[in-house]
Amino acid sequence: MEADLVISFKVFREKFGSRVVLRPQDRRIETEYLEGPFQHMRSNWQFRDVKDGCEVSFDVDFAFKNRLLQSAADLFFYEAMKRIVRAFEQRAHALYGNT
Repeated sequence: MEADLVISFKVFREKFGSRVVLRPQDRRIETEYLEGPFQHMRSNWQFRDVKDGCEVSFDVDFAFKNRLLQSAADLFFYEAMKRIVRAFEQRAHALYGNT
């Protein structure tokens, strides 16, 4: 599917388009950049069963076209990733509880 996403952090707000591919047989979600403020952007989610739960791996590689945005991303990347993970965990908890 194709999706529009919004990056919003501090004073920055950018919209971009991605192709999102679900690969259930591999327990993987892949995203590929289509249009927006990036030179390139690709991310992958990988899910693996573990005792009493699920291990989730997330990796992302990106670069902004705009040097100011790239500098800001370099400064705030860790905080932004924590927000993404926290949102993912909250949604999983809402859907599945403490199973």
